Amino acid sequence: MNENQLAENLMYYRKKKGLSQEKVSEYVEVSRQAVTKWEAGKSRPGSENLIRLAQLFEVDTETLLGNGDRETSSTQGDVSISKMPWFFMGISVLCILAYIIHSAITDIFSIGIFICMFILCIPIQLFLHIYFSSAIKNDSFNGIAGFDDRIEYNICEVKKLLAQIDLHTGILSAVYIFLLCVINSINLKMQWINGFLIVVYILNFIAGIEMSSYKMADKIYRREDDRRRARRSIPVTAIYILVLCAGIGITGIVFEVKGIENNTLPAMKICGLLISGIMSATIGFLSENSKIKKWNPAETDYKTNKTGIICLFICVIMYGLMCVV
Repeated sequence: MNENQLAENLMYYRKKKGLSQEKVSEYVEVSRQAVTKWEAGKSRPGSENLIRLAQLFEVDTETLLGNGDRETSSTQGDVSISKMPWFFMGISVLCILAYIIHSAITDIFSIGIFICMFILCIPIQLFLHIYFSSAIKNDSFNGIAGFDDRIEYNICEVKKLLAQIDLHTGILSAVYIFLLCVINSINLKMQWINGFLIVVYILNFIAGIEMSSYKMADKIYRREDDRRRARRSIPVTAIYILVLCAGIGITGIVFEVKGIENNTLPAMKICGLLISGIMSATIGFLSENSKIKKWNPAETDYKTNKTGIICLFICVIMYGLMCVV
């Protein structure tokens, strides 16, 4: 075995993963100086440390030792993003064009419906696909919500998760754009259906991401403590999103049932209660997440934050008042 080859490979794979020597030393549970000596060829890791390094860099030990093809091995964990999202984006664009042409001919064009379909297609479907593709290609995940560079991730599994979310977003957006196009082209004159579809879209979008994250938690995180924190935070996020959607849904129902018009005193009261409820829920969510991040699963069992419960209770009261105003 070539000692210099091992040293070169250690540095090569560490940089490829975007890890510092300190991060590597923490994972292997040695000093940073030991990692420095390994990469300088002044010493070599023992068998146990070599196995852990191979696991961290997602290669086999033979490749790390210089007995395999480094370039071939380095592509084994690569994840390419599917071209299918572009196909679903094409369907979305065709649906939008069909709606514009048909509604213009029949004189039922609605700028509100067009904006909804445009937002689902461009800012969500297109931009997310471009952003996820760039993250997967460049191994850059710092802009991804929830990604923390202090946590040790299995990068290959993170890429798979992003590719899965990207495909889910493409399919979901195309389906809902198609439904909006069909329902509004036949002019059912039931405006509440559009609001209902948007709320259901948001719920499906969030639920798909949360379920994918929950299922892949064991693969994404390298340390058990991080896995347990992730499992604990996912239900909290799901409840928060449900509370937000419930508030928006209740507001729409109250406006529709009571025939409340915009820019009136009752409308301002309801919107004020909605904002108060959302702010309370947000405070509770942030408080709960902060406690989860500080929680040490190895020492204590997790107990729900009292602040989060109180804030949720206040939110429910605000929503209840919206119905009786």
